Amino acid sequence: MEIRNKSITLPGIFLILVLISGIGAAAEITVEPGNSIQDAVNNASSGDTIIIKPGTYTENVKIYTDSLAIRSASGNPDDTMIKAKNTTDNAILVKAANVKISGVKAAAATGSSASGICLSGCNNCIVENNKLTSEGQGIYLVSSTGCTVSGNTVINCGYFGIVLGSSKSNTITGNTVTNSARGIYIGNSDDNTVSGNTVTLNSVLGYYSCSLCDRNRIYNNYFNNTEISVKSGSGNSYNTTKTPGTNIIGGSYIGGNYWGKPDGTGFSDTAVDKDGDGISDSAYSLPGSSYLDYLPLVYPSNSPEPVLPVADFSSDVTSGNAPLTVTFKDRSTGDPTEWDWDFGDGNVSTEQSPVHTYTSAGTYTVKLTVSNADGAASKDGKITVFQKPEPIIEPVIPVADFSSNVTSGNAPLDVSFADKSTGAPTSWNWNFGDGTNSEVQNPVHTYPSAGDYTVNLTVSNANGTASKTGAINVLQNPEPYPDPALPAADFGTNATQGPAPLVIQFTDLSQNAVSWSWDFDNNGQPDSTVQSPVYVYTSTGTYTANMTARNANGTASKTLEIKVLEAEKDTGLPVADFNANVTSGYAPLSVLFTDNSQNATEIGWDFDNDRVTDVSSSTVVYVYTFPGTYTVNLLATNANGTAIKTLEIKVLEESSSGGSSHKSSGGSSSGGGGGGGSPEPARNVETKELSQVFITNGKAVKFDFTKNATCVVYIGFDAIKNVGKTTTIVEQLKNKSALVSELPSGEVYKSFNVWVGNSGYATSKNIENPVICFKVEKAWLQDQKIDKSSITLNRYSNKTWEQLPVSLSGEDDKFLYFETEVKGFSSFAITGKAKNISGEGVTDSEPEQEIRSIEREDTKNIKSKVEQNSEQGEDTTVPGFELIYRMVCLSVIFLYKRK
Repeated sequence: MEIRNKSITLPGIFLILVLISGIGAAAEITVEPGNSIQDAVNNASSGDTIIIKPGTYTENVKIYTDSLAIRSASGNPDDTMIKAKNTTDNAILVKAANVKISGVKAAAATGSSASGICLSGCNNCIVENNKLTSEGQGIYLVSSTGCTVSGNTVINCGYFGIVLGSSKSNTITGNTVTNSARGIYIGNSDDNTVSGNTVTLNSVLGYYSCSLCDRNRIYNNYFNNTEISVKSGSGNSYNTTKTPGTNIIGGSYIGGNYWGKPDGTGFSDTAVDKDGDGISDSAYSLPGSSYLDYLPLVYPSNSPEPVLPVADFSSDVTSGNAPLTVTFKDRSTGDPTEWDWDFGDGNVSTEQSPVHTYTSAGTYTVKLTVSNADGAASKDGKITVFQKPEPIIEPVIPVADFSSNVTSGNAPLDVSFADKSTGAPTSWNWNFGDGTNSEVQNPVHTYPSAGDYTVNLTVSNANGTASKTGAINVLQNPEPYPDPALPAADFGTNATQGPAPLVIQFTDLSQNAVSWSWDFDNNGQPDSTVQSPVYVYTSTGTYTANMTARNANGTASKTLEIKVLEAEKDTGLPVADFNANVTSGYAPLSVLFTDNSQNATEIGWDFDNDRVTDVSSSTVVYVYTFPGTYTVNLLATNANGTAIKTLEIKVLEESSSGGSSHKSSGGSSSGGGGGGGSPEPARNVETKELSQVFITNGKAVKFDFTKNATCVVYIGFDAIKNVGKTTTIVEQLKNKSALVSELPSGEVYKSFNVWVGNSGYATSKNIENPVICFKVEKAWLQDQKIDKSSITLNRYSNKTWEQLPVSLSGEDDKFLYFETEVKGFSSFAITGKAKNISGEGVTDSEPEQEIRSIEREDTKNIKSKVEQNSEQGEDTTVPGFELIYRMVCLSVIFLYKRK
C-alpha cells in the first residue's frame, strides 16, 4: 500500500493530542533484618525514603535513582550495618542526584579500590552521621558536585579515609578520620570547602592536596598526624578571615587550622601566642608548598598548659625469695592515660598497677613508661630475687570460710552449705542460728520458718581453730506461682535454598526465650548462641538447621531444611541495562536514554520496537512525536552473546480542557522542544550544547553553557513549579531555522533555537522573568561595520519576528556580552545594522525542511502537495496551521514506518 493512499484528516491529528496524566506520591519503604536493602532501592522511586531497621545486612548496595533518602530507623550507625558481601566492591555505591544517606555503618569493603560509601558522578547528595570502618577507602567522591559530607566517623581504613577525585564545590565538614593510612585526600578537585574536621593518628599522612587542586578552602580543622603533603595548585587557602566564634579546639576565633603531631612536636603544639587569642603569632608554612596558613590555631594562653605526665611507682616488696610475687602500684602524676611496664625478665604489662611473679633469682630493673596526649615519661626501679632456701615448716592454723547456694528465699528454705576453709581443718562445727547444729563438712539444712539467721562455722586442726559467720534471710512463703512458662521455639530465614556459597540470615521469632543454641547442620554440636545469626553454607547438599530456645523453665526446638545447590556459573554474557530521565509525558516527548550495561562491547537502541536498531550511542535523546505506548529495547552484545532490556514509554495527548497547547513549532510561544530533542533538521545544526539544573519552586534557575559551543552564555528564569532535574539545549544553526518563514531585517549574526525541559514546560504558568545572555564577536562587528548599539535579539512567535531590547552586560578581548528579557523560548536570531549603510538587502537560501533526520521521497511529495494546496487558497493565517502542517507530516512518517 502506498502512503499517499492513506486518509489523513486534521481531526484525526487532534485526537492524537488528547492527554491523560497521573501524579505519583513519595513513599516510605521499611527494610527489616533478613530482607534486602538493594531490593528496596530497586523498587523505590524518586522522592521515596528507605528506612533500615537495626541489624546486619550483608550485601553491596547500588543506587541509581535520584532523590532517594536512605537512613537507619534508630539514627545510630552502630546498630545498623551494611557489610560488603563482595569485599572488593563498594559497600554503598551512589550514581544519582539528591540522594541522602544517614545513620548507617558500612564495613568490610577492604579492597584497595573499594569504599564504604562511593559517590560517582553525583550532584547535591548528602552523606551524614554515618560510620565507616575497616574499608579500603572510607568515603570516596569521584566526579561529583555540590555534595555535603558531614558528621561521619571514618576509622581503621586501609588506604584512605575521605577522598575527593575530580570533584568540585563539595562541603566536607564535622567529620572524624582516625587510625587510617591517609586522612583527607584531595586529587584534581576544585572549589571544595573542608572545615571543622578532626583528622588524627593516620599512619601515612593526615592531609594531601595534589598540584591539580584549585580554589579549595581548608580551615578550622584539627590535624594531629605525623605527615601532611600539599602540592602547588592555584587559589587554595588554608585559613579564613579571623572571625569571633568557638573554633575546633575551643578557642575564641575562627581562623586557620591546628597543625599538630602525636609526639607533641607539631607547629601548633609549640607555636607562640603572646596575646592569648588562640592564634599563633607567626604563620605556618605548609611543607613542600608555597602556601601559608596565616592564622594557625594554638591553645589559648589563658587555657591550661599541656601537662606532661611524671612517672612514679612503688612495690609491696623490693626483694625476696624465688618465686617472688611483687605487686606494683602506679603513683604517676599528670593524668597519664597509658602505662607500659618492663619487668626486666622479658615480660611486660599495660595494666596500671600489675602483679608480677619472678621465678628465678637475680636483680631486675623495672621500667615504667607513662604517657598522655601531651607526652611521655619513665622511671626505673630494682627488684632483687634470692634463691629460695629450704622450706621451714610452720604450724598451719586453719582459716574458716564457706558459701551457700542461696542466702535468702521463701520458707521452707533448703540451704546447701559448702566448706571453703583452708589450712587443712580436721573438724567442722556448724551453728545454723535456729538452735540446730551439724558436724558434717558440707551440710544441707532446712529453715522451716521465716526469720533472719546467723550461721557460724568453726573449723579446727591440731594447730588451732577459726570461725566465720554468714547470714540467711528466710521469707514468708507467698501465694503459689502459676505454672512456669516454657519457651516456644520459632525462627525465619531469608532463603531456604540457593547456589553455594549460600548466605542465610536466621531470624529468631521465639517466645519466652532467654538464650538460643543453633546447630546449622544438625550434627549435635552447637554452632552459634547469637539470637539471630548469619551462616554461610559453602558446600552443596541438604542440611537440617536446628534451633533450641531456652529459659529457666525448660527448652524447645525447631528445625528447617536448607538446600544448597551447585554454584552458578558465569556465562560471560553481557548485562543490558539503561535508564531514562522520563517514562511518560506530553507529545512531542523528548527522552534522554543513558546506557548502564555491563560486559558489553556493542549496544543498539530500538526506540519503537520495530526490530530495527535506531542508534548505537551510549547516551541519546529521542523525540516521540505522537501519543501512544512505545517499547524501548536496548541490545547489549559481546563475544559470548546478546542480552536485552526493555522499558515502556507512555506519550500522552493534551486534554481538550487542559488550557495549554504543548506545541513544538518555531512559531509557538510555549517554550520550545523538550529536554534534548527538536524538530530542527540535524543537517542545519552547526553545534549545540546541553545544560542540566534541578528546578525547585520559588528558586531562581540558571542554565550555564560553560563549553562555549554556541553564542548563548546562559539562560535563566524564576521557577513557579517543582520539576526536578531538567535539560536545556541550545542549537546554533548553519542557516535560518527550518521552523521560521523568513529571517528578520538587518545583518544576521547567528540564528539559534532554545529548548527548555519537556515540551510545553516553559510557559507563564511554570516560569517567570525569562532572560537570555548571548555574546557577539567583536571581529564580526568590525568586519561588517556594525554599530554595536544596534545589536538586537529577535524572537520568532506566531509567524512573526519580535525585536527585543538588549543591554550590554560586559565585554572581553574577543566578545561583547548582552542580556535581554524574553517572553518565552523558541527560535531566535541576533541582528545588527551597519554604520552609515542603508538599503542593503540580504538574501538567505532557506534550507530544505525535514521532520526527521531522513525524509522519504513519498513524504516529501505529500508535503509538496500540502504546500501547493496552501498556495491555492487555504488560509494559512489560522492560528495553529503551521503546527497542524508539521503534525500531518510527522503522522505520515509514523504511518509509513508502521506499514
